Amino acid sequence: MDSLNTHEPTQTIYYWLDGYWITDKEDAELMDSINTFGSVHQVAQLPLDVDIDEEIRRLLKQVA
Repeated sequence: MDSLNTHEPTQTIYYWLDGYWITDKEDAELMDSINTFGSVHQVAQLPLDVDIDEEIRRLLKQVA
């Protein structure tokens, strides 16, 4: 019954309001702790095959 599993594999992306993004949670938390980007990171679950830059731009447009 593997056909019932329709979930795509995803990756966790940590991103900031200026569009910078990374994949490492500990680094994201470190950057927040020293206020590197002037905002706290957001988290997105994206498919593995997606253009991350494009998706982050789309997510940031939704916020604006």
